[in-house]
Amino acid sequence: MPTNRATALPLLDTLRALSEADGPPGREGTLRRLATRLLPPSMRRVRTSPLGSLYAERESARGVRLMLTAAFDEAAFIVSHLDQNAIAWLHPAGRIDPDSCSGAAIRFPDGVQATLGMIPGQEGNGTPARMLADFGFEKPGLEMQIGAMGVFATPWGVDRTMIRGKALEGRLGVALALEVARRTARAAHTLALAFTALGQVGYRATRAAATELAPAVAIALGGYPVEEEKPAGGTHVRPGKGPVIVVRSGPFVAATQLVEGLRNAAARAHVTCQLAVSSADLAGAEAVQSSLDGIVTAALLVPCVGIGTPCQQVDTRDLEAAATMLVKLIERPLVL
Repeated sequence: MPTNRATALPLLDTLRALSEADGPPGREGTLRRLATRLLPPSMRRVRTSPLGSLYAERESARGVRLMLTAAFDEAAFIVSHLDQNAIAWLHPAGRIDPDSCSGAAIRFPDGVQATLGMIPGQEGNGTPARMLADFGFEKPGLEMQIGAMGVFATPWGVDRTMIRGKALEGRLGVALALEVARRTARAAHTLALAFTALGQVGYRATRAAATELAPAVAIALGGYPVEEEKPAGGTHVRPGKGPVIVVRSGPFVAATQLVEGLRNAAARAHVTCQLAVSSADLAGAEAVQSSLDGIVTAALLVPCVGIGTPCQQVDTRDLEAAATMLVKLIERPLVL
């Protein structure tokens, strides 16, 4: 069990610390160490999976085995080619919107910064946009190798109720799970936290976590993509109107008893929530649900503007409402 635990931070401070740390897919070590330090003392069994995910458990003789899961990596840019002009050609690793990223600052290991450039694709033949990192000039001692990974370098900011920063879509879930663990130290359930690696490039680590931790009940956490217009075949969610209980997400259909449990928890907490249907596979909920012989699963997501762009935005009221709902759900016996 780790002995270098930090004092639990308030929810927004936790999210800021997670957002400002860098953790591209397969390189989540910084996030793993940070999340370990932020675990409350009640989470006693802590370990790292072969894929780099972080697991933490708190045993109870009563209740059910409940897992909260969230991916803690972030969208990244992998150097695929280097030229002689301090230009690195990039390959995307994760959900990136090319139309919104040109000119963004990106950061590589050791603090090396560059400007992201985009060469538009050709619509006629389906050629995708090409991405490059411009380091501005040949820096003395600059070492960049094929396979190096950079991430957005967007600074954290708060304007009234809106948070702005990078990598919020996954780190939201991590911050929520840590906060719920802190607020429910005496809850009558065994609680397992799974902060999974490689979430930007698939849900293999999420499935592995569900198989290893074998919960009876699971809730996937993270950000719900907010779009300006109603998405085709989906629900138009809005920031500031409460967290989102996902009824269906791609092949995933939420367990009815958990949907009702979350709605009842919102009513007890006197907070609003939204129900949503999406054609996208969100937060790895299907990977959890289809593990083992099937796991009773729900997804509670926070509306997030700008997923796939350098600057993501979240309303603090939605974040706090999600934490309160989860606490209200967990503090009572779950009826399955």
